[in-house]
Amino acid sequence: MNKRWPYKLKRGFLLLAFTPLLLYSQDSDQQSSLVFNGYVKDMQTCIFQNIQDNWTYENLIHNRLNFKWLISPSFTASLELRNRLVVGNIFSVYPGYDQTFEVDHGIVNLTKNLIDEKYGLLNTDIDRLWLQYTTGNFQITAGRQRINWGQTFVWNPNDIFNSYSYFDFDYEEKPGSDAVRLQYFPSPTSDLEFAVKENDQKKATFAGLYRFNKWNYDIQFLGGMMNQSDLVIGSGWSGQIGGGGFRGEATYFHRAKNAKDTTGTFVASIEYDYTFKNSLALQFETLYNGAHTSTNLFSLSQLNSSNMSAENLFLLGSSFFCSLSYPFTPLINASLAGIENMNYQWFFLIPSITISLKENLELSFTAQILRNAGQNEPDQNVNLVYARLKKSF
Repeated sequence: MNKRWPYKLKRGFLLLAFTPLLLYSQDSDQQSSLVFNGYVKDMQTCIFQNIQDNWTYENLIHNRLNFKWLISPSFTASLELRNRLVVGNIFSVYPGYDQTFEVDHGIVNLTKNLIDEKYGLLNTDIDRLWLQYTTGNFQITAGRQRINWGQTFVWNPNDIFNSYSYFDFDYEEKPGSDAVRLQYFPSPTSDLEFAVKENDQKKATFAGLYRFNKWNYDIQFLGGMMNQSDLVIGSGWSGQIGGGGFRGEATYFHRAKNAKDTTGTFVASIEYDYTFKNSLALQFETLYNGAHTSTNLFSLSQLNSSNMSAENLFLLGSSFFCSLSYPFTPLINASLAGIENMNYQWFFLIPSITISLKENLELSFTAQILRNAGQNEPDQNVNLVYARLKKSF
């Protein structure tokens, strides 16, 4: 390890390295109602505009621990947390970068930099902490949880409780909300829900959703208020056309205090995916963002899911996503994705390859290449390259 690292960071590394091993070595038969799993990842990130320029780098050791307690047939509790040890010159290149790790929009701040030094930090983040009660066709979940109302893959206008960034690929679990969620299942193919959450600004989001199956499509309608400021109505669907998946969702946001005017925001996405017999998979998605101001996507903070809103998921206007993936062998899978926004003449190219080294151990390489073709824009091209080793347990 680099001798420049403070002693506290070395201790943090040892904590992340051995904590999951100690937990996993416990006799699972002693507590059969407790389910435990997780992973450890080591990811190196390099950021540069031109390959001959100075590079910004970051090394992330990411450990996740998931606990689920099956208390009884009616009660279930869950605790999930992630610990991140980060070092690199990124902290000197981007002052204040360490503070982005402590962003927590919940009622209670469950995210903390345990160690924050010049060369790196150790952060812990509890992003799931809930208790669930189930009886018959009724279910209530209270606490920090994910409320997933989205249907499409890249952009989710219906995901008003906890939106996420597609570029934040290392956060597979996606963010949660401090909320109470009521669910009633009238039939195996229908779902009636109501949820309410409060954020760190003491602003409430509450909405209801009804989902049902008709013509072999799952169809949903939702309505409510987001952050005590926007009236929200939306709809989504999921089904098949021509042997491929066909999904979409749309949401309209309107300021409650200006309910009589026409200054609302309409956001919609449509997706189609198809897998050929040779396992080649294609995916297409388009987004229309009718917001009135642009999201500054290209700062480091905007590449993080904690700053996303369903009302402004991406650049203004229409954006297009396309990807293809192919398993060259059972152990090697490669993909290539692209995103284009014509309003700002931005193009994103995202190649990736994943190699299964052995059971529960994989190596992956990903790049996010951002290009701006605008004649009057400053040079904003940037390249982000990632190498990640992941061990699941």
